[in-house]
Amino acid sequence: MRKLQIGPINAASPTPLNADGELDRASARRLSRRWLDLQLDGVFILGSMGEGGLLSDATRTAFLETALDEAGGNLTIFVSAADSSLARMRERALTCAKMGAPCVVLCIAPGVSPARAVDDVKRIADACPVPCAYYDVPSRTGTALALNDILRILAHPNIVAFKDSSTSEVIAQGVTSREFRPIGVSILDGVEYRTAVSAALGYDGVLHGGAVLTARRVRAIWELAQAGRFREAFELDRENTLFLATVYNRMSRPLQNTIGQKYALQLLGVLDNPAVAIDQLLDDESRTRIARAVEAHRAWLVPAMEVIGA
Repeated sequence: MRKLQIGPINAASPTPLNADGELDRASARRLSRRWLDLQLDGVFILGSMGEGGLLSDATRTAFLETALDEAGGNLTIFVSAADSSLARMRERALTCAKMGAPCVVLCIAPGVSPARAVDDVKRIADACPVPCAYYDVPSRTGTALALNDILRILAHPNIVAFKDSSTSEVIAQGVTSREFRPIGVSILDGVEYRTAVSAALGYDGVLHGGAVLTARRVRAIWELAQAGRFREAFELDRENTLFLATVYNRMSRPLQNTIGQKYALQLLGVLDNPAVAIDQLLDDESRTRIARAVEAHRAWLVPAMEVIGA
C-alpha cells in the first residue's frame, strides 16, 4: 500500500447538481479545476458539505469518477463512505477503493453506542484495501466519542488521517498533545472558523468546507500562524470567519451553508446553478447578502492566476 501524501490545506467540497438531483458534470469539471487553481493539498468529497448521504449511488459514482479524472493526479481525493449501517459503509468503502480512491473516509452510523462505533470503524478499516481516514462529527451521528475512543480508532494501522469536527476541546488538546498524539496519523481540524487556532494547537492541517471558497486565505492564515505572526493570523481568520458566516447565514437563521456556498460558486462562474439535495432555500434577500459578500472579498476568492490575469 503506497504512502498517502496529506498536506495542510484541505477542503470539504460541495457536489454540483442539476435540477434533477444528478451530477452536473460540466460544473463538476470546473469545480475540480478550481481545486487545482487554488492549490489545495486535498479535497474531501461526498461528506456532509457534499450532501453524500442524500445522493444516489449513480451521482456519487459520477462525482468520484470526475474528481479522480480531473484532479486525482495532483491532489489527494478523500471520499466519504458514511452510511446508515455497517454493511452499507463497508460496501461503499470497497466500491470507492475499487474505483481508485486514494483514501476512504469512515464515519459512524447514526445512533450507535460508542463501543460499537469504535468496533465498526475498525472492522471497515480492516476490510478496506486503501488507506482510511476517520471523520468524527457527533452533531450529525448523535454519538459523542471520548478521547480514548478516538485514540482506539486512530491506533488502527490502516487509519492514516483524522478529521476532527467534534468541537470538543478535550479531543482537540488530546490528539495534538505530545502525550496522546497518534503516530503516523495526520490530524486535521474540521472546524472552519479557527484556522489560526488549529495551527497554534498543533494540528497538522485543516479539512473544512470553507476552503473551496477561501483556500488562498486559509493558506495565508496557516502560514502566518506557522511563522509565529499570530496577531496577523487571528485578524485574517476573523475576517474569513465573518465572510463564511455571512455566506452560510450563520449569524441569523435558517442555516444556508450548502446552498449559500453553491450560490457563491455560481457567482464566481464555477457552478451553473446552486441546486441542492438538502432542505435549504435562498430568497432574494439571501442572494443579495451573498452577492455583496462575494464582491467585497473577490480578490481572495478567485485563484491567484486569475488575479494576475494569467
